[in-house]
Amino acid sequence: MSQGIVCASPSLTITPYVTDAWSFNRPIEQVTRQNIYDENTGEIKYVQETPRFEKDNYNLNYGISAQINIPLGKSPALCHEATQVNIEAQKLLIKKTKMEISLYRLEMCAKQAKLGVTFKPNTPSAITCEDIVVNIPPNQVIPHTHKIKSN
Repeated sequence: MSQGIVCASPSLTITPYVTDAWSFNRPIEQVTRQNIYDENTGEIKYVQETPRFEKDNYNLNYGISAQINIPLGKSPALCHEATQVNIEAQKLLIKKTKMEISLYRLEMCAKQAKLGVTFKPNTPSAITCEDIVVNIPPNQVIPHTHKIKSN
């Protein structure tokens, strides 16, 4: 992964699971009562009682679910190439930034040295310019004096 580039790669996901259930009826009825009607008059002749055999039900299920993902086509190779290119670009950007910092140090230290201002030796700030050397540019006359001999 590089700067938001996410490449799909083959993966395997294994998920174990356990489920359980308990089903029941409340209140527990021992019998079911059903009215039996007279076909001629429609009056209740009697009440029939049917025994009920209610039971609680328990279930326990367990297992494993597995899923395999395999990317198809050229997409994974292109994605990995794009990631590599992006990483190389980041490395170049870091080199460029370091070079800009070094050039800025060089410019500032040289300007100050030409003005006659430098950090005091062996101080924490002197480290900033310790590897900077100021030379006189070519084709310039260095300020100098001559002794004139009189005979």
